[in-house]
Amino acid sequence: MRRLRSCVVGCRMGALHARAMASLEEYELVAVCDIRKEVAEAIADELGCEVYTDYDAMLAEARPDVVAIATPTYLHAEMAFKAIEAGVRGIYCEKPMATNLADARKMVELCRERGIALAVNHQRRLSAVHYKMRRLLEEGAIGEVYLIRGSCGGDVMSDGTHTIDTILHLAGDPEVRWVFGQIYREEPRPGEGRSMGFHPSGGWRFGHMIENGAMAVFELGNGWRAEIFTGGMSLPGRRYQDIEAFGTRGRLWHPGDGSDPPLLIWNEGTSGWSPVPMDDIPEEVRELDPITYGYRLFARTVKEGAHHPLRGENALRGFEVVMAVYESARLRAKLALPLRQDRFPLELMFNR
Repeated sequence: MRRLRSCVVGCRMGALHARAMASLEEYELVAVCDIRKEVAEAIADELGCEVYTDYDAMLAEARPDVVAIATPTYLHAEMAFKAIEAGVRGIYCEKPMATNLADARKMVELCRERGIALAVNHQRRLSAVHYKMRRLLEEGAIGEVYLIRGSCGGDVMSDGTHTIDTILHLAGDPEVRWVFGQIYREEPRPGEGRSMGFHPSGGWRFGHMIENGAMAVFELGNGWRAEIFTGGMSLPGRRYQDIEAFGTRGRLWHPGDGSDPPLLIWNEGTSGWSPVPMDDIPEEVRELDPITYGYRLFARTVKEGAHHPLRGENALRGFEVVMAVYESARLRAKLALPLRQDRFPLELMFNR
């Protein structure tokens, strides 16, 4: 079968997407796009593809099968809708998928109606450590799980979305019954703009409003409770994306990015925390980085309709929890899902 013509818009984070597709025989990277021409030229020179500074022109002229969207968050939904109208076969969107629930639901619905494959880059699902962690939980290595806790720096929308998605993945992607959340936000200094970078500035990030710290508890359809702590409420001394599961016969702990060993267990067979062997991971999971592995799976999804772990429906479930954390804080209430609020609750909270 012919290679999938692919394009990338947004060449900062998008450089990783471009390199991943360029490394795989399933794809032909034909173009990259960024409003900063020099940024697009740098990755195009490296990988040998065309350069665009206009997204509409790229869609019309390059006629891609697959578009990777790696722009600031506030543009994700708008660019996905344009790709849908352009007739692409697949959209690979950076997380989070949107900035409000109405747009996120519309993305999933339109892609389903038109037979377009949609994946959202919660790539941590595809890492070796989370593969192993989920399998051990399924096998009952720590008995019946009753609580899973995640902690990370940053805001709920940009970083907590990974934490929530990981928790749902480890639990087997059940429905979420209810959410209770709380946030705090310091007012930005007068005159500060909407940050587009990786670091929060003045209460804004990636073109949307953020908070300084948040915490939430939610209950999953399988009976697990989940807790998350982000930003200024993250757990002291813990690394980014620290995840710990508690069971009736022990605990399983991924101490976050860069931890060595990456996974620890404390159960009836150990005396304190013990490293978990990572030598029985499938070859693709072990040898490919999660983004590249995600794109290999995505080619099968586009061509054959194969299930993808990062599919839009999974991302939407987690994104609804993200929005529910904010809406719960706004209403000071425990909220049953599905969430009825379609707008971004943080904007409603601060009347911006």
